[in-house]
Amino acid sequence: MNRMSVNLSPEMEALIDETSKREGISKAEVIRKAFALLKISETEKTKGRAIGIIKEDEHSHEMRVIGKIIGL
Repeated sequence: MNRMSVNLSPEMEALIDETSKREGISKAEVIRKAFALLKISETEKTKGRAIGIIKEDEHSHEMRVIGKIIGL
């Protein structure tokens, strides 16, 4: 596996640290998941699709789009 050095803003470093602690995973795993999500976004963008935010109704289990992630 390759290593890479990256300069992070204090806010981004805090976000990675908080996510790591909350999810109980390493900081490296947080970053790998972020890149996996970016890859999905890029793949879907080439198909004319977008990443969205959905809400599932707890009773009917129907899902509805409540937002679209822009800028990925």
